[in-house]
Amino acid sequence: TGIRNKTAYDSEIRLIEKKILSGKKDFGIAMIDLNFLKTINDSYGHECGNIAIKKLCSIVCNVFKHSPVFRIGGDEFVVILERRDFNNAENLVEKFNEKIQELKKDSSLKPWEKISAAIGLAFLDDNNKNIQYVFNCADKNMYEHKKQMKAERRK
Repeated sequence: TGIRNKTAYDSEIRLIEKKILSGKKDFGIAMIDLNFLKTINDSYGHECGNIAIKKLCSIVCNVFKHSPVFRIGGDEFVVILERRDFNNAENLVEKFNEKIQELKKDSSLKPWEKISAAIGLAFLDDNNKNIQYVFNCADKNMYEHKKQMKAERRK
């Protein structure tokens, strides 16, 4: 994908922990997970799965332009929300979801290019000064979004 990996994410988190100790509070995390990667791999092959991962990575990087993006697992991405992206996070999540919806409707795309992904946000606040807790909340919120998406598909 050409973006930073889990090791780079761990290093970045250590730097943020130091910033938090010195009073920096404008920090958040967006967790993003590609849906149906196993289905894509099983149905169309791993190369098509790689295309889906790269497509998602491109969307994440384009939407969250002002924040570092990390691939922390096979189909999981983390955005450390900073600067303009931190202040505009809700709008960016909406933009991200719109981009994903546009792909579903694009009849010119191959099935593995019509990616689906769930996103979850969490922010550091006065009650919560632990980065791992913010990460866990973002992950939980992402899985809630996944459940909601699954329920909508059943309708």
